[in-house]
Amino acid sequence: MEQLYFSPMLLGICLLVAIALCATALYCTVPNEPGPGFWLAGSWSLIGGIALFLVFVVTRSPVLNVLGNALQLAGEALFLLGVFRFLGQRLPWWILPVSTGAMVAFNSWYWIANGNSDLLMGVYSSIAGLLPIQAIVLLLRESRDPVTRPARLLVAVGLLIYSSATLLRGYLGYHDWWHGEPYVQPYESFSYLLSYNFAIPALVLGFVGCCLMTTQRVLARSRQLAEQLQEQAIRDPLTGAFNRRAFHRQLADEVARSQRYQRPLCLAMLDLDHFKQLNDQLGHQAGDHALQHFADLCQQQARHSDLFARFGGEEFVLLMPETTADQATATLERIRQQLASQPFRYQQQAWGLAVSIGVSQLPAEGSADQLLRQADLALYEAKNQGRNQVRLWSASPSVAY
Repeated sequence: MEQLYFSPMLLGICLLVAIALCATALYCTVPNEPGPGFWLAGSWSLIGGIALFLVFVVTRSPVLNVLGNALQLAGEALFLLGVFRFLGQRLPWWILPVSTGAMVAFNSWYWIANGNSDLLMGVYSSIAGLLPIQAIVLLLRESRDPVTRPARLLVAVGLLIYSSATLLRGYLGYHDWWHGEPYVQPYESFSYLLSYNFAIPALVLGFVGCCLMTTQRVLARSRQLAEQLQEQAIRDPLTGAFNRRAFHRQLADEVARSQRYQRPLCLAMLDLDHFKQLNDQLGHQAGDHALQHFADLCQQQARHSDLFARFGGEEFVLLMPETTADQATATLERIRQQLASQPFRYQQQAWGLAVSIGVSQLPAEGSADQLLRQADLALYEAKNQGRNQVRLWSASPSVAY
């Protein structure tokens, strides 16, 4: 027992227990993520196999030896299957029955034929060392998930060190068997302790990489969800245009910038003509499609610097920085004409869409409220004078285009 206290074996066992506990915590934290469930099952299977081996050392029971070695290989196989599941690849389930089945068969023969323990260790280490090869290749070649690439490389490096140390252990076992070396207690054998000195720390490194992969993916998904929620908070869900709240926030900034640098700023209010009749005759779904059709047209004509928003119902606004009244009315007239020239169709029914537009340019000492009020008055004038026209607000009666 004293030799065990001062052996890397005890430290290795403690590290494996730590992996199992961390895998359990990871699974409980993100139970819906692919991978942690396999890492949980694999790490505890590995612990179970080592526990059976320790009992075997005391009892010398062949059954415990066979089961312990098989359970350790099953744990390693499950751990590697978790890598495939995490990366969304088809699971090579065959590695589980093939590896454990081969080990059970050879281990049983070892006890029946009173075989050599170094040969047994060589066979076990060969199977354990070859198991990670597929996962290592997959981790190095996978390119669909760039977010997890640094962590994937860490896992690949950890598994590569583990595989190399385990295969070296197997080679030393074959060497001792071939040359008839005398039996050495496990805690005194370099080839046996090789796994505890190098392979298990490498496995810990690989598991740290697995935790990082999971964390990176969860954080990336959280950032994406936050961006989607932020986008939904400022967008009209039907038309994709900015909503009224986002418009007012941007309007205040643009008015302040226009006044600070003495640059022109225009605002247009657009209202679809006879929209209630369209809803009554063709239905509300047709009305929704008409709003989407109109919003698409406006956003195609608007510049990148313009702000197009749905103000409510069939009413929209278009904020045009760095734009004079003449430039604004030319753009708006183009939108009006294009809308009128393309009959809107819904379920084989045609409807002539038209829009009334009021536009205003920010006065030198004007405010956002004044700009909105003037554009609204111009829109009222456009509707009052027959609809389907663009009206520019002025202190004198507004001018139609």
